[in-house]
Amino acid sequence: MSNIIRIEKGIYKRGPYQFQVKVRRNGANINATFETLAAARRFRDVQTGKVVAREYVDTRAERRTTLRSLLERYLAEVTPTKKGWSSETNRIKAWMRSDLASYSVAGIEPKDIADWISARKAEGKAPTTISNSVNLLSAVFKKGREWGLKIDNPCAGVSRPTARPARFAAMTAVDQAMLIRACARGPAWLPFVVRIALATGMRQGEIRRLHWNHIHDTHLHLPLTKNGDPRDVPLTLAASAIIDEMRQALPRRLDGWVFGDPDLLARDGGFTQYQVQQAFRRASGYAEEHFGVKRCTFHDLRHIALTELADIHTDVIDLQKTSGHKTLAVLSRYINETPEERSRKLRQREAAKMAKGAA
Repeated sequence: MSNIIRIEKGIYKRGPYQFQVKVRRNGANINATFETLAAARRFRDVQTGKVVAREYVDTRAERRTTLRSLLERYLAEVTPTKKGWSSETNRIKAWMRSDLASYSVAGIEPKDIADWISARKAEGKAPTTISNSVNLLSAVFKKGREWGLKIDNPCAGVSRPTARPARFAAMTAVDQAMLIRACARGPAWLPFVVRIALATGMRQGEIRRLHWNHIHDTHLHLPLTKNGDPRDVPLTLAASAIIDEMRQALPRRLDGWVFGDPDLLARDGGFTQYQVQQAFRRASGYAEEHFGVKRCTFHDLRHIALTELADIHTDVIDLQKTSGHKTLAVLSRYINETPEERSRKLRQREAAKMAKGAA
């Protein structure tokens, strides 16, 4: 026979100094045990008041929802709507492989995110890579709240890794020629992609999205850029010559894309970021091994191009119209003059000023 005795509504005596409180309202169960009847009554009264006033938060759904299931829904419903869906997909899958994926979304705390960041730092991951992943997870939790989950965002307030110093990339005209020569060993499109990058300073994603309908004699129209806004890239004489040569050398696709559909996989006739990165990585490695050209990344070409384009612009505000940067602070990180080049320019201006004064 049970020794549990009901004392009054919601309170049961389970033994000496064991008073259990049971409250149930609107499907929510609240159980607790106290040493005194007075404490049990206070708890019952407070909790009953919370439930009746709808202050009690039932988190059973949140405790049943794992981070993996939330990520899967985000991947299915939100990611496909984004321009950068490919890279975001890879970040989400990386989160799915983490230990946190099996955690309840209600149980993930800021310390868990901070520990994850520390582990990635120990692996040597770049600060930007880590920050991008944490920012994505933060967006996932925010979307989860929109979907009705009563959860806090564990990424809020967690310090992101300090960004590394701005990358410096410079390349002489001779080295650029050697790099293009190495690119000629790869796919037919690779030399043109690299030459366009060096002549215009365009981003890789923008070059991949080139469409013949948007190529004009004086400029290239980009309906969609990294910043989400359309822009027009003016063509210098050198850039126009490259476009003319490309018209003759590359076969015209029926879909109008210059290099391939940027939204399809390679096997489906697409032109992906991975294709460009892999082909360029091999070409850069060959140029380093056989021509002594320092190995670089494709994004380094944007640094090199904008540094050179700065010479034919009146100032950085003028250059910003060509580069498409939202702020001058970001643009300034791309102008990578060598000390020798900076000194040469200053001496030229100094000499011009002196000559003007003497006249």
